[in-house]
Amino acid sequence: MEFKTKEDVHNRAVQIEHIKQSDLINQLNLNIKGNKNAMGDVFEAWFGKPKDSASEPDLGVSELKATPFKKLKNGKISAKERLVLNIINYAELDKEIFDKSHLLRKNKVLELAYYEYNNDIPKSEWYFAKCVTYEMLKDKTDLEIIKRDWETIQSYVKNGHAEDINEGLTNYLAACTKGKNKNSLRSQPNSDVMAKQRAFSFKSSFMTTLLRNYIFGDKKSDAIIKDAKSLETQSFEDIIIDKFKPYIGMSVNEIIKKLNIPIKETETIGKYNVAIVNKILGIKSRNGIEAEEFQKASIVPKTVQFDYKDKNKESVSLPPFKFKELVKEKWEDDDGNPSATLNIYFAESKFLFIVFKSDEQGNNFLKGVKFYRVPENERNSIIKEAWLSTIKELNHGVNLTYDEKNNRVHNSLLSLKDKMIIHVRPHAAHSSYINNANSNELPKPARWINKPKEYSNNYMTTQSFWLNSSYIKKSVEDLL
Repeated sequence: MEFKTKEDVHNRAVQIEHIKQSDLINQLNLNIKGNKNAMGDVFEAWFGKPKDSASEPDLGVSELKATPFKKLKNGKISAKERLVLNIINYAELDKEIFDKSHLLRKNKVLELAYYEYNNDIPKSEWYFAKCVTYEMLKDKTDLEIIKRDWETIQSYVKNGHAEDINEGLTNYLAACTKGKNKNSLRSQPNSDVMAKQRAFSFKSSFMTTLLRNYIFGDKKSDAIIKDAKSLETQSFEDIIIDKFKPYIGMSVNEIIKKLNIPIKETETIGKYNVAIVNKILGIKSRNGIEAEEFQKASIVPKTVQFDYKDKNKESVSLPPFKFKELVKEKWEDDDGNPSATLNIYFAESKFLFIVFKSDEQGNNFLKGVKFYRVPENERNSIIKEAWLSTIKELNHGVNLTYDEKNNRVHNSLLSLKDKMIIHVRPHAAHSSYINNANSNELPKPARWINKPKEYSNNYMTTQSFWLNSSYIKKSVEDLL
């Protein structure tokens, strides 16, 4: 088959939608049973393209990519994983400029075929739900952020430190490890130190936003960057910091007056904090602090409130998990990339802490803002240990004790008192120990003490990991 334009490619792609994998394999006379990359192989075969590792786009005008999504318990759609683009040649990257780079030449037009990753049905019944053409050059703001990410990765190669590259350095475009296994190494041009083989990739957070915005029409968040030209001279992080600088040290009352934020007598101190942040960033949000760039870059904005004694009570909630899915996860994949949901979250995410502090008279002040990423050594030691202990407890059978006096159930999962950077707490709106929207199924029956008759052994209130308040304080102490 010959494809002269990206439109030709897309017109062929949409014809594959909603055909089961087994039917496609038969139709195309393929022998790929048991192949974990079967959906990608099927998609390429649909275009008559043999497998190769060519440096040019698969079809000359478009690069073909099959990529999975998953449906979350709350009904939202999320990308299952990062989208790997192409292997990085360190020697080549060292000499390139972005506008003529291998990355852009190969991936500026992607034909994306989305399929649902669903373990509840046989893979033979999986199908492509939607195909879309993604053009990297179309969104000028995204392009500038991708370009700066590319230049950040390149700078490590130029400085002879390719071995120090990691996915947390950048916002949309990352450099994931990619090889026969996690020990695959290659030389770099400006150092004798061997570095892990890596590939450019779009982060899973970026893929999730593309999925929701362009596939399912679920774009709801404002953008902070109104003019892409501002990114030509400043990084996204610097732009955010600069927006807050005029207000640091001011009281909340002064900021409210200066920004014309409506005063409501019923508002709590924390509600004003969020309203102030949204106003400073120039965004409107229906639920907390939501911005398109934050979602794409997996930047997690959190207001942190301290009292006059430098105490902060609130821990930060992370995404909820399903017990039966959690216990099946691996911390890393065969390439050494984060694979467990929690590991991906901390590897890709940066926190934007906006710190407020009240004085003894109850006046509240904006103390500062800070981007913070959990260090890799903490992620792969204490946090991994906490994750493993949670899985071990669930596989053993979590201990549940009903406290009749206080009408509460206590469990044996990781608590704040364990001081492991993270702990486990309920995420659902209401506690539940029966099968409903506020619970999910345990991998092994719970070990109950004093169980009420109506409660189940097999269901428990949906939980999530939480970042400890003490850890947050340690991370922002320099702003107090």
